[in-house]
Amino acid sequence: MQTMHIIDAYCGIGPWADRDRLLPATPAETLAILDGCAIGRALVYSNLAHAWADAIDVNQATVRLCAGNPRFVPAFLLAPHPYDDSPKPADYAAAMRAAGARAAWLRPASQQHGLAPWQIGGLLDMCAECRLPLFLPADSGTPEQLDLLGHEFPRLRLVLANLSYRDDNWLYPLLRRHAAFCACLGPTYVPPLGPERFVRHFGTARLIFGSGLPHHAPGGLIGHVMYARIPEAAKQAVLGGNLERLMQEVCL
Repeated sequence: MQTMHIIDAYCGIGPWADRDRLLPATPAETLAILDGCAIGRALVYSNLAHAWADAIDVNQATVRLCAGNPRFVPAFLLAPHPYDDSPKPADYAAAMRAAGARAAWLRPASQQHGLAPWQIGGLLDMCAECRLPLFLPADSGTPEQLDLLGHEFPRLRLVLANLSYRDDNWLYPLLRRHAAFCACLGPTYVPPLGPERFVRHFGTARLIFGSGLPHHAPGGLIGHVMYARIPEAAKQAVLGGNLERLMQEVCL
């Protein structure tokens, strides 16, 4: 097997509301885990994103935790702007540009919003225009709502995360309908024959490795890819190449 250049697309860093002392809570602790799994870089967000924390606070924490760590690439949390003084899509874009961010997350559960275009359409337009990969937990909406987003925002580079092998029944038809959508392999999407079956249906460009640190360990998922019956070039694409390409194409 050749050496793989691995980038983790789904990595939380820093403290959170409910501290589990068994999990890494500092950037140094997270870097030690990345080193142990030969992961070169990680697309990261503050673990405060899992709590009911304000998006501004989450993003400021992300920038602070990434400071001085070139292996950490910031991913911002986006949220609607209900108030006149709330951050607008252009404000998010400017802040991400200044921070060197290369992706974003929507977390409707923790930010208490839905997926209706009238509520988040401005944010989705901004992501599509900036070619910004947008990560979204797959259980944030119904397959019908996700399908609507694909039709309303056809250039949106949506990466569905927190998938399960049971989701293939709707995921595969959805990906056939929306060529810009991708899937995050892990932390819970590790079905038998997952990489092989996915690559057979959709090629190598739409599956992205994400460990789910700190709540999930990367090693088993990396092994799942490394021992898959797919070409070495496909393994490299899944473990880092696809995310690298998406980040390089961002135009903030």
